[in-house]
Amino acid sequence: MKKALIVVILLLAVFVGEMLLFDNNTHAQDTKPFIAVTNFPLYEISTKLLNKKIEVKKLIPFGVETHTYTPSVKTMTQITKAELLLFSGLGMEPWITKAHENGVDMSQFVQLKALDEKGHEGHHHDVANDPHYWLDIENMIRITSILSEKFLRHFPQYKDSIETNSKNYINDLRGLKKAYEKGLKTCKKREIVVNHDAFSYLGHKYNFHSHTLTGLSPDEQVSAKKMNEIATLVKEEDLKIVFFESFVSSKVIQTISHETGVRVESLQPLANVTQEEAKQGYIAIMKENLGKLSTAMECE
Repeated sequence: MKKALIVVILLLAVFVGEMLLFDNNTHAQDTKPFIAVTNFPLYEISTKLLNKKIEVKKLIPFGVETHTYTPSVKTMTQITKAELLLFSGLGMEPWITKAHENGVDMSQFVQLKALDEKGHEGHHHDVANDPHYWLDIENMIRITSILSEKFLRHFPQYKDSIETNSKNYINDLRGLKKAYEKGLKTCKKREIVVNHDAFSYLGHKYNFHSHTLTGLSPDEQVSAKKMNEIATLVKEEDLKIVFFESFVSSKVIQTISHETGVRVESLQPLANVTQEEAKQGYIAIMKENLGKLSTAMECE
């Protein structure tokens, strides 16, 4: 009996010890610092700079249309627990409705482009500037510099790594900028057609105009009048390609294609991407966009 009792006591001791160890590990995981970000460009920059030393949690899941996303209770909880909350601003996250002590509106650090005179409805009706500012490569460079400074203040133990990663990524972005300057310098056409008004920063920077079926929100209804206008433009400008975007139905743009006989291609506005696209990265996807734009505008 004594031997059996001793065995039971030892087993209980081992069990209690394991439970305490599990509890400590769980608590450690709960308190481990992490960064919360909303869109893909902020996710890419943060992961490039922190290089797995600090976890980066993307609040809007991969493959989900940013404009129509509604956060879960779990997502809202993560916002409050994050070391930093990085968000786009300018109406891209209407569910971030109150000031968070850890929140950083990245739109305050970049060069913004005012909206054109066209009426824009939907999620962005209360903003004066185009929210797709990450498509200006110079803005990506600015954001990288700003986040490098912020991460250095929050995680000084990783100073050397953050500074090196920031320098390397900025150099890569500068290479991308040169590729765009060269690739879109000499083109026969300076017009593109796309379903959603997301590419005005690129157009402003590289001297082309985007004709769009909808405004800033891709879920807006398209009128018959607008479709006729775009179809007429395609014929008059002798365009060979019209564009739609990832996560947005191509049904309307396909109708334009059938009426005019032009080809349909996709452009990626990069607010969000699929997991596979995330592995490619911002620069690779932007180069794919460049190739498609160059072909559509018949650039040399």
